[in-house]
Amino acid sequence: MIPKAESLHTEFKPSFSDEAIISLLAFSNSKGGVVYIGISDNAEVKGVNVGKETLQNWINEVKIKTTPQLIPDAELIIIEDKKLLK
Repeated sequence: MIPKAESLHTEFKPSFSDEAIISLLAFSNSKGGVVYIGISDNAEVKGVNVGKETLQNWINEVKIKTTPQLIPDAELIIIEDKKLLK
């Protein structure tokens, strides 16, 4: 179940980008939180194209672009027949 709106501990991003990485960093430097990839700012489920190695590639990109390295927990979820990354 996804939250209905963004909050201090929840961020929605329509796609994986540097903005998503910035949100992950902000959460890691505070009390934590969850970034959902594939959801618009108004909580509309858009989904993302995720291939066999996409998830690992995104995790690797986060590791490469952060110092010290941030290694996020990642989970692929399906809502309304659309793939999201949590």
